[in-house]
Amino acid sequence: MNNLKYSYFTNLVKDMNFSRLKKTFTNIFTDVKGFWISIGIAFLILTTLLFAFISPLSNRFNKSYRELDDLLTVLEKYALKKDFHNDNWIVSKKQEADLYNKEIGKCKSFLKGKDDRLEAVFLIEDPQKGLIKIEDAALWKREYLKKVSMLVTKLEANNIATSEGALPFQNWGSNIPAWDTILPVQKKFWILETIANIAMNNTGITKLKKITFRELSYTYTPSFAQLCTVIPLTIKAELRAERIKFLLHEILKSDIPFVLEGITISGTGKIFNPSPLMESEYIMIKDTNDHQSNPIIDVTIDAYVIDYKT
Repeated sequence: MNNLKYSYFTNLVKDMNFSRLKKTFTNIFTDVKGFWISIGIAFLILTTLLFAFISPLSNRFNKSYRELDDLLTVLEKYALKKDFHNDNWIVSKKQEADLYNKEIGKCKSFLKGKDDRLEAVFLIEDPQKGLIKIEDAALWKREYLKKVSMLVTKLEANNIATSEGALPFQNWGSNIPAWDTILPVQKKFWILETIANIAMNNTGITKLKKITFRELSYTYTPSFAQLCTVIPLTIKAELRAERIKFLLHEILKSDIPFVLEGITISGTGKIFNPSPLMESEYIMIKDTNDHQSNPIIDVTIDAYVIDYKT
């Protein structure tokens, strides 16, 4: 029996082809090695993609997410602090805006009215059209000289003395001015006329010593240049001391928009002596202040006129 088994195993071993078996195992191991090499290459490619593309995109996504989350947190806090605007609130705000625009319109209208006085040009009577604006330079010059003469005569008639050259009126001689030089002279004339009318309105001025148009203002802020420019001037006059407040009041309420920059007052040693034409006024003052004299003071007023850009 044992011999039979041994003989069977011997015959089985003889029948085996070892070279074929070796080839089979070699093919198996070669295929396994190729598989793992492929797996390794694929893993390397995926790792490269992860660090080169996926990781930066993930970081950007995380950053955007954090920013959005922070923004939402801020908005949530704001929403908790603020009440949402309802229809009534919107209507009230519209009403406030309308009221604001109306007030702005009133201010613009007021400023335009002030500026119209300064921007005006002499008028003459036309037989067919009535009063019309002078557009001819020669006619304007003739009207200018006429009004200057009338103004000086009115000052004399009101017993207001003037120093030589006190009123800086323009003198072109025999030349005809160009329109680009007429416009600033026209504005200065309105200013001088206004000051003369103030002086004649019982403001206590006895003498206009000097009116000077300056180049620069002492207090004007250039930040307002888009809204307006200014015409700086200095007024020097003699007046009765008790009328100084009234003089300043008349300057500030005039149609020309004056802004006072500074006032200097000094004594002259003079006493007011009324002329016969002013006797009644003097008696009234004397009755109310019988035991006090009426000193004359020198006053220097630095100011500027606002020239609005309307």
